[in-house]
Formats: sequence, C-alpha cells, structure tokens
Amino acid sequence: MHKKKEMILVGLSIIVLSVLHYITPVDKPLLHDLYRRLYYVPIIFSAFTFGLKGAMISSLATSLVFLPHVFHRWGHIPSQRYDALFEIILYNIVAWVSGTLVEAERKRKEELKKTQEELIQANKFKVIGELAAGIAHEIRNPLGSIQGSLEILRKDYKPEDSKFEFINILLKEVTRLNKVITDFLNYARPALPNLIETDLNQLIGETVLILSPQAAKKGVELKTELDENLPRIKADPSQLKQAFINLILNSLEAVEDKGEIVISTLQDKNKVTVKFQDTGKGMSEETKGKIFTPFFSTKENGAGLGLGIVERIIQNHKGEIKVESYLGKGTTFTLIFPVKGGEKDEKK
Repeated sequence: MHKKKEMILVGLSIIVLSVLHYITPVDKPLLHDLYRRLYYVPIIFSAFTFGLKGAMISSLATSLVFLPHVFHRWGHIPSQRYDALFEIILYNIVAWVSGTLVEAERKRKEELKKTQEELIQANKFKVIGELAAGIAHEIRNPLGSIQGSLEILRKDYKPEDSKFEFINILLKEVTRLNKVITDFLNYARPALPNLIETDLNQLIGETVLILSPQAAKKGVELKTELDENLPRIKADPSQLKQAFINLILNSLEAVEDKGEIVISTLQDKNKVTVKFQDTGKGMSEETKGKIFTPFFSTKENGAGLGLGIVERIIQNHKGEIKVESYLGKGTTFTLIFPVKGGEKDEKK
C-alpha cells in the first residue's frame, strides 16, 4: 500500500508538470525551464524509492509526455527544441545513474548487514562452543560410568528377564544422550574442513550404501542420478559425508512406505550442485523458515541440530544450501559448491 501511494505521487507529479508545460505560453521560457528542471524530482525520487527499474520507467514516461510538446509548441524555434531534446536525454541518463547508484548502495548495505549478522552469530557460537565443551566434559564422564555400570549389571540377567530389557532401555537412552552431546559439540564447535580433492559422486555412493539397509526397512528407495562428468572439488570428505547422512536421515523421517529419495549431481559452469529430493510430507512455510534454527525439531525425540550441522558444514566449504518444500509433495535440499573455491581459500 505504501509503495502504491508513492507510485501515484510520481505519476501525478509528471502529469502536473506536463500540464503546466502545455498550458504555459511559449513566450515564457523561464517558466518552461523551471518545469523542465522539476521533472528531475520525480525521476530521482523514483530511483530512491523503486531503484533502477522505477527510475527508468519515470524518465521514459516523462520523455513520452514531454516530447509532443517539444515538437508541437517549439517546432519553429530550433534552439528551444534542441535544448528540450537534450534535456530528455539527460532525464534518462540521470535516471540510469541515480538508479544504478541507489541499487549499488542498497547492495552494499545488505552485504554489510549480512557481515554484521555473521559476526554476531560467530560470537554467539564462540560462547556456545566454550559452554558446550564444559557441559560435554561434565556430562560425558558420569554417562560413561553409568553406561559401564549398566553393562556390568546386564550380565547378571538373562535376555528373557524384564530387568534385562529395562537395562537395555537405559543403555539406549545413555547412547542417545551421548549423541545429543556430540551433535551439540559439532554444531557449536565445528572442526575446520581438511580440504582435499574430493569425488562427490563416490562420496554419495558410499553414503547410499551405508543407509540403503535402513531405507529398505522403511520401504523407501534410495536413487541416484549422478553427472558422470562431475569435476572434483576441494572438500573434507568426512564432513560432507556427515552432511549427506544427516540430509538422507532427515528425508527418511518424512517419507512414508513406497516413497523415494533421489540424490542427483550436476555441474553448472563453475559450480557443482547436489540435490536431495524426497517424496515425503513436505513442510509449511513457517516450518521451512525454522529448520536451520538450533534445537528446532518437528520430531518427538529430535535434538534439532542435524540440519543446523549440515548448514555449518556447507558454509565452512564456502557453499550454499537451499530448500524447497510443499506440503504433501515433498522436500528438496540443494547444495551448491564452488569448483575452485577451495583452492582460493587454501592459498589465502
């Protein structure tokens, strides 16, 4: 609504100035000069409000409504006509320059804001990392003792004994707590990637081989559509494999029986794309906006760190992660890696 009012204001300004031109006698050149200069106001205002596109539309509209006046009223006065035509050219030059500068400034501000947010986030992760290390040490030691004690106690009971089953449940919970602590540490204090020449197709093949039995139990088919000419990239294979496993496990949670998960690779100019596409339940827009937020999970027993870890790993590889999801239709995670990004970073 706010932008609509500004569009109307620009349009009315151009119309009013044009009407003044047409009704003002030609023997009052000073007034015509004033009106011509005032045309710059809506043009520059459009640049600041709507960017380059808005500025160019305003300047072209001004040119179109002013041009008939130039030839109709000043056709017999060459000097006035040439001045007016030159002014029309200037309208469009000013529109292009001001629009370009405004968009460049906006882009610079967005980049600055993004950098500031990244710095704030980095400071948060530093604090969380220090806290996580302390918590992990304090919790893991007693957990190790509990696990050892439970394993000793389990030897005193036969598998058919109910107490044996209870001890197994406790051991599973201890294992789950250990995994939560590991995930928390991986998220808060991720190791820097050890960049080496990596074949993504091979890495995906190994990951699918690991998770195929788990997928088969759920009746889910894991498919691959790999680009045979995919170039190698500089990456940490173990970290990327962890990211791929997390993404496939996340999809397995969402896909029902007889569903499928398709992992594909493709080279696009100087970038490599890896897609994880499933036929699962999909997500709402609200959920999609939160999936990388620490501790957010739609699963009953989820820690809410799996996708956050994936995002951190991809970012540490100078890559990008995108998500598309529609309720009832499935979800697609797209990972984009620079082919030579790792080499540049290594030289630095």
